[in-house]
Amino acid sequence: MKKKILSVISVILCLAMLVTPVTASATSDTEDAGASFKAGFADFVSDTLNGIIDFLLDGISSILPATVKIKDPSEHKSDNFLAGNDKFIDAPAEGAKWSIGYASASILPDDFSEGKYYKGGYDINLQLSECIDDLKVRLIAMDDGSGRGISILAAVDCLGLANDDVRNIRAAVLAALPDVKITSINVSATHVHSGIDTQGIYTDTFGHVFQNLFSAIIGIDWLCDPVDTKLLKTIADQTAACAKAAVADMKTGTLTYAKTNIDDYVRDRTNPDIMIDYMYRLMFTPDDGSKGTILANFGCHPETTGYGTQIITADFVYYTEEVVNKAGYNFIYIQGAVGTYTEDQHYSNDGLDMERADCTTRFGQEIGYILLAIGMTEDEIKASGIIDEEREALAKDSEGYTPWYEGGIEGETKVVEPILNVKLTEYLVPVENGVYRAFGKLSLANNVMYEDADGNIVASTEVGYMELGKDLKIVLCPGETYAELIVGGSTMEGFKYKSAYEMIADENDEILVFDLVNDALGYIMADDDFVYLRLTYDAEYDEFSFADSWGLTSIGGHAASDIYGKFYELYDSVRDFNK
Repeated sequence: MKKKILSVISVILCLAMLVTPVTASATSDTEDAGASFKAGFADFVSDTLNGIIDFLLDGISSILPATVKIKDPSEHKSDNFLAGNDKFIDAPAEGAKWSIGYASASILPDDFSEGKYYKGGYDINLQLSECIDDLKVRLIAMDDGSGRGISILAAVDCLGLANDDVRNIRAAVLAALPDVKITSINVSATHVHSGIDTQGIYTDTFGHVFQNLFSAIIGIDWLCDPVDTKLLKTIADQTAACAKAAVADMKTGTLTYAKTNIDDYVRDRTNPDIMIDYMYRLMFTPDDGSKGTILANFGCHPETTGYGTQIITADFVYYTEEVVNKAGYNFIYIQGAVGTYTEDQHYSNDGLDMERADCTTRFGQEIGYILLAIGMTEDEIKASGIIDEEREALAKDSEGYTPWYEGGIEGETKVVEPILNVKLTEYLVPVENGVYRAFGKLSLANNVMYEDADGNIVASTEVGYMELGKDLKIVLCPGETYAELIVGGSTMEGFKYKSAYEMIADENDEILVFDLVNDALGYIMADDDFVYLRLTYDAEYDEFSFADSWGLTSIGGHAASDIYGKFYELYDSVRDFNK
């Protein structure tokens, strides 16, 4: 607390410095010194602002009363938690083959057109009734033939799902498959920023604040439903129906893996630019020649259509699926290490003058084409029938047009042996961000939170670890991972753990991240890189700018060490670090 008070006092120095003409161009003799001073000034302002913000948020959240829903941590229950495999295997069972089934369904409630549902992602209190494509749940059921049971992986077109809502989805799935041995049920969000609100923070926020604050003060259970209960029931029912259909559809076949670089299609909005710029493809081919399934995994916010529009859409995910379906495959997209990463191809290098919705369509299509063409030369792509000549003709005369298939799509396809290991752990994670604490104490979101006698707030969550074959190691993360936690980088200085590749990868391993799985806890960045708001100085243009406000949508400054610490504990329990 003393440190926070000192930070508030230091704002006086900050204000004094603000009147200094620090943005004037430096002379040639003092250019380096001037740039150094301005960079230091930016750091000083950032530190001061973050001290003030943290102090204020902590103070506000501390004085708020808690609703009757906020219980003591000792009352936490493990209902509908599935821990995964009791034992990991290192080689396929004798004669084992992959068995995989697929299903998908719309999650739009039957009364959606009446305009009672809120857009989730940008605008508050915006009720909409128009959806230009569809919002879906897509699901695969997987069995490695070892006799240990079936694992289910689902992806829902939404911004995120709270852990408690995931547990309700699991209950519905288990009820639909009473005689099936289910090892794990993991539910992810595609993280579309233009779907229906599933987190409770984009609805009638101010009305809910008043209602729940009043209820907390007088101690009654007159609380709002943060997320529409019919929407959540629709998601649970449709996921359960898909699980039942996918299990019934399971067929033996071959699973392959490939990856390709897509750094021309995604970008990092935050400096330093550290990304996992690969798109990973898992492709299942049934033995009977029936329809196969493609799983795509890469980090990118589906938000091309989101800003400034009053429509509901699944963004590029829907249009990627259209391309993949047309080629004869089922499709599921699992969000990757998404951090602050977004698309970098509004016009797909086509130079066309398009509305945002059209940009989304073309971006999604191009991602689909690349998925199908991984490992093909340009000539092979031209002979494959993947190219949509009518689509390409629209842009061929545009300035700067570059065909997506030019030079071919690099990537090696490898067979994935039938080994599926998965393990999860549940725990209570500290909530340090005052915004999250306030929303939790007033029950304004669906995340289940607890408060102990000392006023500490914790939230129920899960972390998981999965292996596919011998070389694919997968983090099942309940938030939005900054890529440096996986691949390393300058922002990892001072972090208590090394990057995931340094911690758990062998020479031939690939580490994939399935983000927003079983929960949605916001951004996860290395502890020392956490800020609520950062002032930066660009020496090249001699400009200051405010950026990196992502900490406001994170559970707190120790989210990375808390979450990835639990992940490494879990990993060590099944794959001893000392081996």
